[in-house]
Amino acid sequence: MDPSLTLPPSLVGIITPSTAHALSFLFTSSYVGSLYISQKFLSTSTPTPKSSRPITPKEDGNSPAIPPISSTDVDDVEIRYENGPKPGSRDHPETIKKRMIAVTISTVLSLSGVHLTINHLSHPSNRIGTELRQSLTLLGLRLPTLKSSAISNVLPWTLAPILMTGPLVSMYLDGDLPIVGGRHYNESIVQRLKRGWREFGLIEFRNYGVGPITEELVFRSTILAVSILGGLTFRSLVFGTPLWFGIAHAHHALETYRKNGSTRDAAIHAILGCLFQLGYTTLFGWFASYLFLTTGSVIPPLSSHVFCNIMGIYLPSTAIARHPKKKILIWTSYLAGIAGFVWGVRRL
Repeated sequence: MDPSLTLPPSLVGIITPSTAHALSFLFTSSYVGSLYISQKFLSTSTPTPKSSRPITPKEDGNSPAIPPISSTDVDDVEIRYENGPKPGSRDHPETIKKRMIAVTISTVLSLSGVHLTINHLSHPSNRIGTELRQSLTLLGLRLPTLKSSAISNVLPWTLAPILMTGPLVSMYLDGDLPIVGGRHYNESIVQRLKRGWREFGLIEFRNYGVGPITEELVFRSTILAVSILGGLTFRSLVFGTPLWFGIAHAHHALETYRKNGSTRDAAIHAILGCLFQLGYTTLFGWFASYLFLTTGSVIPPLSSHVFCNIMGIYLPSTAIARHPKKKILIWTSYLAGIAGFVWGVRRL
């Protein structure tokens, strides 16, 4: 663990592991609860688009994508309408604005809760301002600690792209790399960047901005901070705390169930989808927590979170189906990415 996260004597034992778990539950429930409370108590000026006939995925012509990591993001194929998303759905502008405001408030309250815990329970001999510096350090609100090895300083920022070598190669074969574009659109990089900027809207701002930032501050910074204060072991910090991040996505099951008609098939679909999302969000949480603990900063896991949201999940089976003659290249790139990722994690 990064030396900056080692507790000073004044903070050792100020809360018990049970208190740390209770605070983690409070931060998680506050974040998820704010998504629903926002619909009743917050109002914005965004007009509700008129909706008429729903557009199915087949009519849209785009294959359904597996969602980003964020718990504020779409967790299933959203039924869209001719004049915009269905009113009340999470992709409706009104809903997005309300939820972004709500999770921002919840995040600020959780960060403040960590500081208040340190401020009220730390040793009274601490000087004014010491508690604030200790809070910011435990929350990882700082740049990563510089290591003696240059490669150790680069790896925290490149591990996620290394892991995504297979999907990046597959997207290159598709002719459509994220951000920079490709042959599919017959555009230059500059033209693609300009088009991306024009198309950047509320959904993108949520998926690649507010969602990752608030989630990393809550599910990494605050939960890891109180868990460290509670004296949890390094193994528990890496493998245990991300379960809160996975649990935070369980609410999607109810929304999926209702959206698909509240039938038996809808329930099965919701449960399977929830379990899958719980699995990959927890796996990402292990990686993000390890990054946080080894760098002493929330910035590397945040950048990885944004990158993974941009990439989504591109399975090798999908890539091979699209490019059967490139099967060996695709499998090699996927395996190379996994091997490089494992090597990089060990070098941190």
